[in-house]
Amino acid sequence: MAKNSDDQVWLFLQDYHFIKWVNEPDRETIAYWENWLNQNREQEESLFKARQIIRDLVRAETPVEADPLSAVIWHSVKKDIERQAPVIQLPAPPARQKSSGSGSWYRLAAAMTGLLLLGAGIYYYRHTPTVNPPEQRITSVLANDNLQRTNQTHGNQVLYLVDGSKVILKPGSSIKHAVFLQKDKREIYLEGNAFFEVAKDPARPFYVYTKDIVMRVLGTSFNVTTDTHNGDVTVVVRTGKVSVYKKTSHPVGQLILTSNQKVLYKAQTSDLISSGLSSSETRSNLIPVSPAFDFNFEERPVGEIFNTLVNAYGIPIHYDGNGLSKCVVTTSLGEEEFEEKLKIICAAIGATYRIKNNGVFIEGGSCSSQQNP
Repeated sequence: MAKNSDDQVWLFLQDYHFIKWVNEPDRETIAYWENWLNQNREQEESLFKARQIIRDLVRAETPVEADPLSAVIWHSVKKDIERQAPVIQLPAPPARQKSSGSGSWYRLAAAMTGLLLLGAGIYYYRHTPTVNPPEQRITSVLANDNLQRTNQTHGNQVLYLVDGSKVILKPGSSIKHAVFLQKDKREIYLEGNAFFEVAKDPARPFYVYTKDIVMRVLGTSFNVTTDTHNGDVTVVVRTGKVSVYKKTSHPVGQLILTSNQKVLYKAQTSDLISSGLSSSETRSNLIPVSPAFDFNFEERPVGEIFNTLVNAYGIPIHYDGNGLSKCVVTTSLGEEEFEEKLKIICAAIGATYRIKNNGVFIEGGSCSSQQNP
C-alpha cells in the first residue's frame, strides 16, 4: 500500500540526494530517480509535489502562490542559508555517492534538511483530500516547544493528547500546548469551542485557558463554548468536577461545577454565573459527534501505523521508510498514552525511539523476527 502522501513528501524533502537531483541533475541521479519512479508509480504525485516545492524555493524570494508549507519553509530556510548551515548526514540510497557540491542550492539543501529533521518550523501539509479524509484535516504547527492544532474543516474533529486525554475540536477552533505536556501541570490554551475528556493524573492537574477564564480539572469531561459576537464563554460539565475562575481572581471567586452544571462568563461585565442545565440542555447535546481514529491494525505496514499516530497526535515521527518498508504489524491499541503506543509498535519491529526536538525518532528495527502483540 502507498504511504500517506503528506509524509512521503516530507521524506523526499529530507533526502539530500533528491534535492540534488532537482537542482543539479546529472546522469547518475537522473537514472536513479527514473528507475525509482518506474518501481514506485503509486508515489508519483508525492514526488512531483516535493520537486515543485524545492523549485519554488529556489526560483523566488517568496514562492508565487505558495502553499502554507512552502511559504513557512522558505522564510526559515533563508535564515539558515545566511548562516551557512551544515548538512545533516542522511543514509545514502543504494548505488549513489554523496557529492561535495557547492553553491546556493547546496546551502538550501542543508538548511532544508536541518529545518525538517529538527522540527524547528512546522508540520503542515494537509491538502490532499483523497489521502487525508475530512475527519483528519487538522493543521499542526510546531514552534519551539509548543504544538498548535487548528480544525480547518466544517465538522468536529478528535485530537489526542500524549497523556491519554482527548479533545473534540469544533470547526475553526484551535488548541496550543507543550508538545509532550512534560511539565508538572498540563496546560492547554483554547481559542474557540471544544469538548474535553481529561485523563486522570492527580499529580499533574489539567488547566484550560480561554479568554479571561481558567478551568482546572483532574479527570473529567466538559464542554467549552465561546460566543463569537460578545465574547461570552459557557462551560458545561458532563462528568467529574471543574473549577472555573477568572485569571485575575484565583482563588477568590472560583466556582466548582459538578455533573450537569454550567457557568456563564459575561465578557462585558466580567461576571461568572453558575446554574444547572435547563430542560432543553440534555446531556446528549453536550457531546459533539465526531469520528475517532481507529487504532486497530490488521497486518498493516508500520509506516501506515506511524502516519495514523502523526495524524492523531500532531507530533512528527521520523523513521527509515526504506528500511522498514516491509514491516507489517497486527496490533490493537486503545486508551494507552502516546509513549505506550510507541513502545508497543517498536517492540513489534525490534526498534527503539527517542523523543527529541519536538519529534519522535525511530531507530533500528528489523522484521525478520517480528512478533505481533
